Amino acid sequence: MMSFDPPKPPPPPSIPDVPAPPPPPSLPPLPKREATLDQLLQPLRETASETVRLLKHLGSRIDAFSLDLARDVGAVTRDAQAFATAARDKTTTFYRATPRAAKLAQAGAALLARHRWLRLAAAARGEAGLREEDHRDLARRTATMAAQLRGGIAKLGQLASCRPDLIGPIWARELAALQDDVPPIDAAEIRARIEAELGAPISELFAAFDDVPLAAASLAQVHAAFLPDGTAVVVKVQVPGIEDIIDADIAALRAIAGAFAELPGVDLPTLADELSRALAAELDYVAEAAALRAFGISGVRVPLPFEAVSSRRVLTMTRIDGERLIPSLDRMAPAERDQLLADLVSEVAAQILVRGHVHADPHPGNFLVTPEGKLAMLDFGCTLELGPAERAAYARLVLAIAGANHTAAAAELAILGFDADAPEQLVELTAALIGAMRPGTEVSELDWETAFATQIAQAKQLRGLTIPRSFVLLGRVLATIAGLLATYKPKIQIHPLIVRHLAAAIA
Repeated sequence: MMSFDPPKPPPPPSIPDVPAPPPPPSLPPLPKREATLDQLLQPLRETASETVRLLKHLGSRIDAFSLDLARDVGAVTRDAQAFATAARDKTTTFYRATPRAAKLAQAGAALLARHRWLRLAAAARGEAGLREEDHRDLARRTATMAAQLRGGIAKLGQLASCRPDLIGPIWARELAALQDDVPPIDAAEIRARIEAELGAPISELFAAFDDVPLAAASLAQVHAAFLPDGTAVVVKVQVPGIEDIIDADIAALRAIAGAFAELPGVDLPTLADELSRALAAELDYVAEAAALRAFGISGVRVPLPFEAVSSRRVLTMTRIDGERLIPSLDRMAPAERDQLLADLVSEVAAQILVRGHVHADPHPGNFLVTPEGKLAMLDFGCTLELGPAERAAYARLVLAIAGANHTAAAAELAILGFDADAPEQLVELTAALIGAMRPGTEVSELDWETAFATQIAQAKQLRGLTIPRSFVLLGRVLATIAGLLATYKPKIQIHPLIVRHLAAAIA
């Protein structure tokens, strides 16, 4: 078979070479065009400069963050070594508390990690500090952690919630949930504890018992009930197993105090001893029933105990109806609110200076306002007894400070058991603490934020400070009342409210 190849096309005609055109003549520079170019480049220069500044700032923030983190790691390492040493010593109570301490350390580490992450995010944004939503996030996590841990940690959170002037309103609001918003214990466990303590079925002890608690707190739960004769009561039941938790918290607190016993300006061993005693006392409902009877003569309403249906871990009391203190203060008219806070100041002064029986856990969750607008006090597990000599010394101290007699004030501080390497600094600190009690001082006109900042600065300067045991709890009482006054700024003067109590203490 023959193949057929198509004919090839002819080649294209050749194109002769054409010389390139000569270059155009050079033109002189145009000043106007240079100015326009400079204007175009200026924003770029400014952006570059701002970028360099931002990067330097971010670098410095990250450097500071790294330095802080390194310091924290060092501090945590030293603390861990102190804990490990205490844990290995089988002669210490901390040896038995190691599992609880591990939980506390784990929770604290999680909060620290979250705080560090938020700080790093702020640095990346070029911001110097945390935003409100960051503080709210941390505060909620802290409150949740404390509620789950219960025990002494939740009690510390309650105390902190009373000081918005020191920790800020965001933290105070979130931690306030610890006053009576701790996760409740299952009703079956509560019923079992009551029946084991009182030796009879619930149906025989009470005509009715509400399984839904009125309040769930760090150490106990409160339920509404009716006695067989129809009397309305509340039943305070100790959380099952809370004794072991408190023992562990106390042991951890003592270990911390031992590790930092030489920290300048802080008497940690006394703080640990007295707070430990107070937490342990809150677990003894027989003692609380006695305190209720002792406070029955006070100027505020107090529940009365029913011994037949009470024990060391179950306390049945008359029910007092009312509204919690903070919601009540928030909705009151200014004049009504001022009067209620004046009544509170007068009552606390009477406890300290006249009667010598002091409610030493006065967080707002332990106060009610009755439908008649009167104060009622609850939860007397933590109380303080002051003898006549102590009451008179505290009264003379207030009068010495009010009269600017620093020599007399120093003498009274020594009588009470305060001691410091620099007594004059202790007097100055005391004067700042009770400055609101001077005659003519209007609470609403005080600069509380500056006053507290000054007190903290003065406290940091103290060296070798020793405090009397009574002032650990008394200081908590005064701090809580100061927190309320700093928050609501009532138009009252404290001195006229307490002057008759001062006279009664000295007489």
